[in-house]
Amino acid sequence: MRVHEHVKLSTAAAVIVAPWLKTDTWIPFAASVLIDVDHYLWHAITYRTLSLRAAVRYFGQADPPQSSEARLLHHPIILVTLLFLAIRLHSRLLALILSGLLFHVCLDAIHVSRVNHLKWTLSQQAHHTCSECGQQYAALQLHTIYVARNLLDRYNPEHFVVLCPTCHELAHGS
Repeated sequence: MRVHEHVKLSTAAAVIVAPWLKTDTWIPFAASVLIDVDHYLWHAITYRTLSLRAAVRYFGQADPPQSSEARLLHHPIILVTLLFLAIRLHSRLLALILSGLLFHVCLDAIHVSRVNHLKWTLSQQAHHTCSECGQQYAALQLHTIYVARNLLDRYNPEHFVVLCPTCHELAHGS
């Protein structure tokens, strides 16, 4: 899921919970948005660069490698540890941070599920044939041809096409 989509959905959630959390609304909101800093830190350590542009380019490539090390703050052990600490210390702050992190992780899980379903469905419809070069591939990749501004239209199959890895990389290069 793109950062701006996380920001929009986190903002909507913050508006919804604001009557109950009052001035503390910013805590889960910030946690929900800032959780992805782990991606940047992993990139900075792995590639020995502090360049935000290089990190954005890396994660924006056609099919970026999925590394659990790049998702440290998303890991269940971290989340369970934070839950344990929040309960043990009776910390409202830690509980609010955890709620923001969990909101983000849930959005990611929904996104991955929807994208995998789209990829499977469109691959079946295309008979595992790349729509660009016409070659058959066992594993096609999902390429976004239109980014919907409306989040409710985000997973419309008309906004995607399945491509082979080579054509997908070329589509991102142009």
